[in-house]
Amino acid sequence: MGNMHCPPEDAALLASVAQDICPFPNYSPNPLFINVLSINSSLHLRNHYMAVQSSLTPKQLEDFTQGLRTTFGRDGKVTLGGVGVVALSLAVLFDTLARQVRGEWVSDSGPIPGLFVKNLRGYYPAHVYTVSEYLRLIPHIANNPTRMIEESEKYHKQLVIDHESWDKLVENHTMATKDDTTAVNVFMEQYIAFSLSLHLSRITNFTGNLLDINSNEFPTADIIWNLNCDLKAADKEFLAKVKKSDKRTQEAFESCTPKSGHPSQTWLQHVAKLVMADVLFLPAQSGYANPDSIVAHREHFDLKAHALKKWVE
Repeated sequence: MGNMHCPPEDAALLASVAQDICPFPNYSPNPLFINVLSINSSLHLRNHYMAVQSSLTPKQLEDFTQGLRTTFGRDGKVTLGGVGVVALSLAVLFDTLARQVRGEWVSDSGPIPGLFVKNLRGYYPAHVYTVSEYLRLIPHIANNPTRMIEESEKYHKQLVIDHESWDKLVENHTMATKDDTTAVNVFMEQYIAFSLSLHLSRITNFTGNLLDINSNEFPTADIIWNLNCDLKAADKEFLAKVKKSDKRTQEAFESCTPKSGHPSQTWLQHVAKLVMADVLFLPAQSGYANPDSIVAHREHFDLKAHALKKWVE
């Protein structure tokens, strides 16, 4: 995937120009998606853990650490917490606890705040709710092998059902499936579902099909772009702004211009399409190209060892 003729940095530069004229949704997912679900997940998780702790006041840090101790006990070890969906669940837990100790209200249901791309209409596909529920549960069962196997198998089956329901919506050409932010959320959910399959392979003799990720299921030509402006007027302003811009921006515009010299849609829709295409290509850069080697990758996470606050009082 990705645009072979338009480097991500060029698409991002043009997007910054377009956003000033006609704001469109930010399609880039939370960095935790790519970082914590990568082959270097443990390193990214440790860095995130330290960053979250460092952002808290001494009293908040004490409450934060107590919350982790309550969940994981005196040892502070998380089985397979350094890899895959367990690592992602820990990152979500760190963010949730940090918000709570700051006195912020955090919902314990629905799509996990900040993890998926915000949909202005408030619509999220069913699998986003399933994934969110599973990630919230993992920290409480991570060190219980029996529960972890049972719940992971249950949620894996539910995601299969969710995918089948989604496929029917696609076949029926529903409006929701063509929404730009929804397409990104479905794709990123598939990435998590793929990681859940890998997790099952680590902890069981799982022989089911991996819930694979396939960016080809989301042809960007059919996407409904949420651009809230007069596109013709915005196009004229965009082209005028690029013409007056610096050399670097003009070079980016040239590299991202279709061979025909003009996109099939408006220029702003074209830029949005380029940005989304690069987002859908991100998982391929995460190091998950070889499932067999990833399944063999097992690493526990030691919360106590990297705690900034004394773990046991």
